[in-house]
Amino acid sequence: MKILYVLDSLGTGGAERSTADLWYYLRSKGLEPTIVVLRHRTEGIEKEILQKGFQVFFLKGKGIASQCSELSLLIKKIKPNIVHSILFKSNLRVRLCRLRTKFIHVESLVNCTYDRVRLKDPRISILSFYYYKYLDHFTSVLTDKFLAITQSVKTHYVNEQDIPKNKIDVLYRGRDENPFLPQRNELRINYRRELGLAEDTILVLHVGRQEFQKGHLVLLTAIRLIETKIDKPVAFVFLGRKGNSSPDISTFLKENPSQTKLYWLDHRYDVEQWMISSDIFVFPSLYEGLGGVLIEAQAASLPVICSDIPVLNEVVMRNKNALMFEAGNGQQLGECLMDMINNKDKRVQFGNYSLHHFRSKFLLHDINEKTLAFYKQLLK
Repeated sequence: MKILYVLDSLGTGGAERSTADLWYYLRSKGLEPTIVVLRHRTEGIEKEILQKGFQVFFLKGKGIASQCSELSLLIKKIKPNIVHSILFKSNLRVRLCRLRTKFIHVESLVNCTYDRVRLKDPRISILSFYYYKYLDHFTSVLTDKFLAITQSVKTHYVNEQDIPKNKIDVLYRGRDENPFLPQRNELRINYRRELGLAEDTILVLHVGRQEFQKGHLVLLTAIRLIETKIDKPVAFVFLGRKGNSSPDISTFLKENPSQTKLYWLDHRYDVEQWMISSDIFVFPSLYEGLGGVLIEAQAASLPVICSDIPVLNEVVMRNKNALMFEAGNGQQLGECLMDMINNKDKRVQFGNYSLHHFRSKFLLHDINEKTLAFYKQLLK
């Protein structure tokens, strides 16, 4: 079986990380994937994948026409049984290649792309939003099969793009066990020392690139509302590369000086260790496809606070390992933060359930086995 993967980049996103994990699994089964990438990224998994010896082709063309031409030639040369594309730009280019050559095309659906909440982002053009929505709709007939990462994403594409239900299978993402769990006490001390914090500081962690979708301003608003009520040592750590919301975050921080300790550490390669060293994981996203870092938080045995949107209800268990609040509601998020900060027993109870839930639903090996079985069934 030959599988060719096409991705926008080998960047920092959950889609890239999850796909890379699948490549390692396929290699362990004697199947060597071939990878085509539209553009280079300095941050993310690109260096790792190249160092591990995977066969990666970077398209030289910049425009869609030249990239489609180049990609078509590669597909004809490699002759894959399946071409699996991830993210919209890659999906579109592979679809157009179907007009030139024959192959089985699988697409990953990884987000609720046409959620109307996106139009609240001042940087989103309404005209572009609907242009790409209809372009996506009219070219989707060129795809043989879709893999949605949650039932919510499948429902979204059935409703928004009229894709037949029987063309979409649902396969969750998975993660490996966090290897640093046995080092929790040591990491708690070391990472607090790195920040100059007392050992009893409650560490609240957020992981996500600085994009409108990830809800940084909602979290900052919540912190602003509760900071005078906090009577324990608490610090908030933000991990994630800069993005389209970075100027808004800077403006908010200048206009709302905070007495709370906030640490902005940008993109890090030690997220698993930060998870282990933290006490609470907060995830205020406005929309998601799955929220892979929520799986990582559960693997780290962390209690969760997250937005009450349909997709996240598939990932966490309300009031068992997660407190949930109305998406975008800083006051409700503040109340959840106060509840978790002030209740150590709840943090321990929720954290223990997180690890149990992760092991029962999101183990990477189980997910990868199901993905390989999907490929084999498709070829039949």
